[in-house]
Amino acid sequence: MRFLTPVLVITLLLSSGHGFCASMDTARQTFESAMQAFNAGEYPQAEAGFRKVLELDPRNVSALANLGILYAKTHRYTKAIDTYKQVLSIDPQQQQTHLNLGLAYMKQEDYTRAIPYFKSLHDQDPSNHQAAMLLATCLAFSGHAEDGIRLLKPLTDGEEQDSAALYLLGLAYSRAGQPQQAQKVFTKLFSSSATPAQTSFLLGKAYADARNLQEAKEVFQAVLQADPAFPGAHRELGKVYISLQQNAEAEKQLGQAIQADPQDASALYYLGALLVQSEHYKEGLSYLQKAQSMAPDSWATYFYMGKAELQLHHADQAILWLRRSADMNPDDSGAPYLLARALRSQGHIQDADVAMHRVIELHTTAIDAERRALKDAHIVPEH
Repeated sequence: MRFLTPVLVITLLLSSGHGFCASMDTARQTFESAMQAFNAGEYPQAEAGFRKVLELDPRNVSALANLGILYAKTHRYTKAIDTYKQVLSIDPQQQQTHLNLGLAYMKQEDYTRAIPYFKSLHDQDPSNHQAAMLLATCLAFSGHAEDGIRLLKPLTDGEEQDSAALYLLGLAYSRAGQPQQAQKVFTKLFSSSATPAQTSFLLGKAYADARNLQEAKEVFQAVLQADPAFPGAHRELGKVYISLQQNAEAEKQLGQAIQADPQDASALYYLGALLVQSEHYKEGLSYLQKAQSMAPDSWATYFYMGKAELQLHHADQAILWLRRSADMNPDDSGAPYLLARALRSQGHIQDADVAMHRVIELHTTAIDAERRALKDAHIVPEH
């Protein structure tokens, strides 16, 4: 998500009032070692350390909060959310955890669930610019664009131009079905220095975010007509073509994006995934491997790498990538399903059954959630 302030690692002192007594020194040393490992990017060691502290003191807010941040940093957002909720159950006034919890939901594109946490921060401090921006973003992306506009307008009416707020306002107008207003905002955003291509590019991004795909396609095409080398335009047009299921055109645009910028990890990922989906496994894998070397925290990259390796009959390598994908995004059933197939092909029947059981759990949870939503809406599901 754009314009998010990076989540700062919380370094809190260990509480001394939880009955550690003789274990207190060990717990403090363990926490400090875990923090050192965390700051050095040694996440497995850090996770083990925080867990050890929590064995000694299950209500230790410092260890829980940092463990949640670790989960979020390694893209395990479901675990991060559960951990942040434990923090708030102990200390509901932890404002940083409200922020982190909302951000974790945003990372999963679960904007509706993120709203209460940002609203809480905004209600406590209406001058909190970050909370207002995040709340407006979630409102715009959860079907409440008009509310988002009302929240953003005071942030954009002053003499000093806030580029992030203006962009979000343009996006909110687009999602509210007001493209003329969106165009005015984007023009204002770059009123002093932007070329028409720059303004149109932002409008195209807003259309794509709002799932107005045909309009987005036309705008990106216009950008490239005005400036064939405009940075990012080929990539964004390629992504739109993927959504429109025009795969040949998508492949062409993404290829041009990579030719212009071989370090474009996003273009490499999208082209690699598209090729794997199109059953060009070796070619797709080569792009995905490059993407993974630049962005090693993407669960989706590991998923498509695992899928390609499985189809190429490299089951051992497929198992490695699919396990990593499943660990990073435990709420997606795709990785455990393919993992079960890969494990079964290698004769690991018990492990395959465990993976398939996870698939069943996820599907059951999704069906139950849908039934609850229908019940809340007073809709009787068809049988």
